[in-house]
Amino acid sequence: MKALVVSDVVSEVLYAPGIREVCAGVRVILSCGDLPYEYLEYIATVLDVPLLYVLGNHDRPMHRADGRTTEGPEGGRSIEGRVVPIRSEDGRTVWIAGFGGSAAYCDGPHEYTQREMRQRVCRATARLAWNALRTGRGADVVVTHAAPRGIHDGSDPCHQGFGAFVGLMRWFRPRLLVHGHIHPSYGVDMRPQRFEATEVRSVYGHEILEIGS
Repeated sequence: MKALVVSDVVSEVLYAPGIREVCAGVRVILSCGDLPYEYLEYIATVLDVPLLYVLGNHDRPMHRADGRTTEGPEGGRSIEGRVVPIRSEDGRTVWIAGFGGSAAYCDGPHEYTQREMRQRVCRATARLAWNALRTGRGADVVVTHAAPRGIHDGSDPCHQGFGAFVGLMRWFRPRLLVHGHIHPSYGVDMRPQRFEATEVRSVYGHEILEIGS
């Protein structure tokens, strides 16, 4: 299944009429956070495919012109702390887990201590364990905002990765973990890395990836 993964910065090539050609064959959009909700809504509307998202540390409620306040992009599905199925074109189920937010650094609404993120991952363990029992892996893809601890992360409090994601990869063996939060200007090596059975990819802007294969 072809997925459009977006994170952190608006890609002008997607916010344009040519998006259908750029994203030909895309079956799902995965957002790693810190993107304008109207941008995500535009992409999902034009491509007419599901939008699954987590929130980043800079995401905030959006006050709409009609007086409403929304906590995320309209028409999208939050996968915060969840494990959800997506059906591929050949009828197979691809399981996608999501955990947004960054390490705690200034008491923002989407910031977590290491302990808090462990608790969030633990709450999803029943679904992950059931999938692992049936299929050999808890999820096919994990979507996060922050990086795993020791992979693509930084040393400052905001950009430290989460140890809980390392445990998740070790125990539930997803094929892919995609995250945002880390920008090329930070001096971090953002090239894809492998941790046991999992490829870890840092996305800045957008990438089109094959998932669940």
